[in-house]
Parts: sequence; C-alpha cells; structure tokens
Amino acid sequence: MLHRVCASGEIPDDCWKVFAINSIEVLVGKRRGRLFACNNSCPHRGASLAKGDFNGDNIVCHMHGYEYNVFTGRLENMKSWKKEATWVEQSPEWRKSGDLVLYRVVEKDGAVYVDLPQ
Repeated sequence: MLHRVCASGEIPDDCWKVFAINSIEVLVGKRRGRLFACNNSCPHRGASLAKGDFNGDNIVCHMHGYEYNVFTGRLENMKSWKKEATWVEQSPEWRKSGDLVLYRVVEKDGAVYVDLPQ
C-alpha cells in the first residue's frame, strides 16, 4: 500500500528524513538524484541509521560502522574491530548482520510515496 510521506522538494539530494508509517520508522532519502527507502533500524544491532553518513551509495551506521547499499540493501563493508593482533572476539555471532529492509519508493504528482506491505 502506498503511503504519502512528503512533498518531492522536502528531500534534497544527498539527504534523508525519517517518517513513521504504521509504527514503522522508514528512512527516505535521495542519493545522486535517486530516491530510496529502508527501515531506519540497522540490521546489525538496531541503531538508528538516520544518525549515520553516506559513503558512496552506502549508508554507514554510526554505532559500529557497518555499511549498507541504499539501493540493493546489501551489507557492503564491516570495519575491523581488532584493536591489536592478540585481540579475540568473544562471539563471532555478534558480527553477523542481515541486509537492509528496503521499500519501494515512488515520486508522482509532486509527492513522495513509500510502498509498505500490509
């Protein structure tokens, strides 16, 4: 179902905003002239992606530096947590992450719409 989130001009290039749709925080942005929409929760540990930054077409989570492509949703990069050669992870499970939950986004008649499943 399409949900109107804002006027087209409210999301300038290389920016994003968060909208609540049916109790879901949806991050809607524009990168290099292309709109994207995803869940605002980082798939790694649930941090708000809106607090992050762009790195190319990736959004970088502010908490642990995981990078997700905003158009494919794929995890593209995880920074190393090794602080010294002898450092050992307590649990490899901690580093695991899924991909972003992406939503179809449409721009029509001067407005931006996000398609969320019912």
